[in-house]
Amino acid sequence: MRLPRQAWLLAKNDLRQELRDLELVATAGFFTLVVLVMFGLSFAALGRSAQPLAIPGMLWLAVAFVGALTLTRIFDRERESDTLRALLSAPVERLSIYLAKGAVTLLVLLGCCLVLVPGLVLLFPAGAVFAERPLTTAALVVLGCVAYVAVGTLFAAGLAQSGGKNVLLSVILYPLTSPALMWALVSTRALLEGHPDLNTYLIQLAALDVLLVALGGVLFEAVLVGSTGRKPARERGRRRR
Repeated sequence: MRLPRQAWLLAKNDLRQELRDLELVATAGFFTLVVLVMFGLSFAALGRSAQPLAIPGMLWLAVAFVGALTLTRIFDRERESDTLRALLSAPVERLSIYLAKGAVTLLVLLGCCLVLVPGLVLLFPAGAVFAERPLTTAALVVLGCVAYVAVGTLFAAGLAQSGGKNVLLSVILYPLTSPALMWALVSTRALLEGHPDLNTYLIQLAALDVLLVALGGVLFEAVLVGSTGRKPARERGRRRR
């Protein structure tokens, strides 16, 4: 029970600070609205038959953009106050840090999806399937976001101390999360088209989530410790000179 408790306490602390500042939440929410308006203006004349092909791309493209925006900020507080090494020195499981940061990112993404999905339903008639099958839609969105967050949190930790992390994370993140996003996109299209194998797609996406979270948990400590070790080395080099 130690690991879940530590992850919960770390996530609760991060969420409390995010809700107090509202900087990340407001930025992600505003960005979601802007993307939604752009989609509405760009694809307003899209035919009903083409909408099931376009809506999945809109949904997961927006998730990818908002997720990248969130992940570039998720370790900012520790980096700015230089407390990341102190956190690693504390008697907490490294996996609990990974789970806490991933949970905060996931909650921000899901909050944005609460705006994004109803917006797509209102803008595009074919999106009414989301409202007709809310539980399936919720499961699909959660599974897709978990896969994205599992990969993104790992590499956000690796670049936590890098000066150009915003650019580097975007360059690294999109290629590495594309398999998860593509599978979520295919599953969303199956939902919109009423494909009989939709449950199979969801099961496979859930299996991908388990695999990615497990790999992220195994690799997180090595990635995070490696990123925090680079900064002290540079500082020692400057002191010698």
